[in-house]
Amino acid sequence: MTQKQIQNEDSTESLIETLHATRRKSSLIINPDYLDDEKLPEEERTAVLKEIFNRNIREKQLSRIISHLTPVLDGDSPPAAMVFGPTGSGKTVTLIHVLSTFCKVAARHSVKFRYAYIDLTSPKTYFAALNEVAIALDGSNRKYRKGIPIQYMQELIIEALSDYDGFFCLLIDEADNIHPNSDAFITFLAKTLPRKVHCRLILIMLTNRLDWEKTLDARILSFLKKTDILFEPYDAMDLLEILQLRVQKALDKNRVEQGALNKVAAYASRDTGDARKAVELLAKAVKEAEKASGRLTENEVDIAEYQLEVDKTEQLIKALAKQQQFVLHACYSLFLNDSYKITTGQAYEIYKTACSDARLHPLTQRRFSDILSALDLYGLINARVISRGRYGSTREIYSALPEEIAKKFLKGDWSMHTDD
Repeated sequence: MTQKQIQNEDSTESLIETLHATRRKSSLIINPDYLDDEKLPEEERTAVLKEIFNRNIREKQLSRIISHLTPVLDGDSPPAAMVFGPTGSGKTVTLIHVLSTFCKVAARHSVKFRYAYIDLTSPKTYFAALNEVAIALDGSNRKYRKGIPIQYMQELIIEALSDYDGFFCLLIDEADNIHPNSDAFITFLAKTLPRKVHCRLILIMLTNRLDWEKTLDARILSFLKKTDILFEPYDAMDLLEILQLRVQKALDKNRVEQGALNKVAAYASRDTGDARKAVELLAKAVKEAEKASGRLTENEVDIAEYQLEVDKTEQLIKALAKQQQFVLHACYSLFLNDSYKITTGQAYEIYKTACSDARLHPLTQRRFSDILSALDLYGLINARVISRGRYGSTREIYSALPEEIAKKFLKGDWSMHTDD
């Protein structure tokens, strides 16, 4: 090895050490796992949730669920419950916390009470949904193979409950996620299964859709005699409590300004009230802070919030179909040439030229208009129909993207597909 190579190697080692020291100096993170629930071991995740509930977060929702279940302690069966609420409002974690705690209280009252969590968060067929129930009841991780008759799957579930004579709660997460519909699944669990087993079944069904019950057969709603429980989105104060707990566990709290946490909670409560989104924004802001001063301020939160929106928009544009990208490109070619608003006809002419240059067969103007409607629905453009009296109507199109993203798209930083 030459002297020059040795010097180069030494300088590289020095650079590694320097950058590592800089990173450690500006790092706010003590335990990164607390900024991502998926990385937390089950025991630690449970402990975090227990702390959240001990801070009286979701107290109203806890009271509603517990009030629904307390007849069990006197030997009475409550009706089925349908729990509504938007994504990230804490339905699943709250119900699991309540049911696991209720098991202990019921034992003190000499009441047999158990529950099983049925995960239907990804779309399932009727067979796959029964499969999840069977797996939850027999405590295994095995999947029953396809091709087994539905009746056999039902018998497996009946057999799993045959020797139990207490109260058994089935917590079904996203019960509306069964295709083509949930009717057969709900009928089996709420009507057929209780007649076949000795235990007293309690159904609790979670859904993000307020209108889900309208899709169910009227006869199902009749025999369910359900109770509705609503989970409102988290408000800013609830989100602030959750964020402060995360900061205590994950970050150097001496380098986190209270105003920054207030702003994260305000952004998240303003948009969706989703706790996951609030923690995601906090994690993004921490990364921005580590790139800068090593201190989390309101400025880093503003940057992170904007960056998350940019990232989401970029992903959406990249996922568009070929023709959708060409239509969007035609619109923003006009917008960035100082056109405040454009019409369908103007955009269509630019689109045809772009298709010709790319040797792509252009769509008809009618199909072009359909794509404009889809892009409006995605929030990538703003389109509105303007009446011109006896001269008919036209659609006026306005920009909906930040200029930075629009320019990046037109430059071709996200290449439009031109192959068939």
